[in-house]
Amino acid sequence: MLGTNHSVMIERQERTALLILLVILISCGIFAWVGEGVGKGPFARNYTSQSQEGELVSFQGIVQTVTHTATGENLILDLGGVTIFIPSPAAGMAEISQGDIIRVYGTVQIWKGKREILVKDPGDLTVLVGPQGKNLRS
Repeated sequence: MLGTNHSVMIERQERTALLILLVILISCGIFAWVGEGVGKGPFARNYTSQSQEGELVSFQGIVQTVTHTATGENLILDLGGVTIFIPSPAAGMAEISQGDIIRVYGTVQIWKGKREILVKDPGDLTVLVGPQGKNLRS
């Protein structure tokens, strides 16, 4: 049938389904935006020696030692007996010195039988007080 005009009509159920899908997409976008603004803080638990492997934790302390791994690309920090491991992508952005007071967010992992906090994102490490006691947060 050439030349016949078929108009496309969207049924009521289809319109409802499209509206629901649109509301869900907008809601997901809003939650993602709000989640980025809030950060990991509200979701992280304070780190203890009892924190479970894979748990999102936060920890604040004074950097006792800064060690570069054999390749020099990863960092290992000792914060008074709590080990922080920062892999190369995040470590390259970090400027940390002995004596700095830092706060980190990361996941607990066991490496060679020892518990440590893995920090994957440079934004999950904040130097609160840097060299000579200079407060870097203000």
